[in-house]
Amino acid sequence: MTAVPHSTTLYTLGRGIVKIAAWTGTTPPATLSDVGNSPRFEVTVTEEELPHYSSRSGTRVKDKTATLEIGYTVNFDLDEFAVSNLAMFLMGTATGNVIAANTALDKEYAISFQSDNPAGPNELWEFHKVKLSPGAALNLISNEWSLMPFTGEGLADSEHEPTSPYFTVTYATTTTTV
Repeated sequence: MTAVPHSTTLYTLGRGIVKIAAWTGTTPPATLSDVGNSPRFEVTVTEEELPHYSSRSGTRVKDKTATLEIGYTVNFDLDEFAVSNLAMFLMGTATGNVIAANTALDKEYAISFQSDNPAGPNELWEFHKVKLSPGAALNLISNEWSLMPFTGEGLADSEHEPTSPYFTVTYATTTTTV
């Protein structure tokens, strides 16, 4: 049985595994690959509204809002500098151990995040279609562990996912996923 608020079993320490694969043309990938350690993974649901105000009295009052735009963004870091991860960060293509930067600017990806929390419920987050780009500068010299920060803009995939075109979250039935 799933816990409902208020329950201390819902307090969460977030951990998990990120998997990513590139779309091929208009075809979503069938299998996603583990991209290694991700010390940060965030999702933000976005909405743009148009407010309406009544001018029937001395003070304008907001009496309605209409949603104009919906979407989401993901932000995450990867700290394993595999050729495939660095090529994705540099928006490039890899041939062997050589990356040609800025040669794959229009790539779209499917991303999944499978939580494996030491405390709290676990979920599978499936982001159907995401346009990735570097989220910040890549520190090549640092006194800290180097990270590749990514940001991603969620795109609708109404053709393949008509009931949930942006992403889905599925709760696990157990507390441990790995």
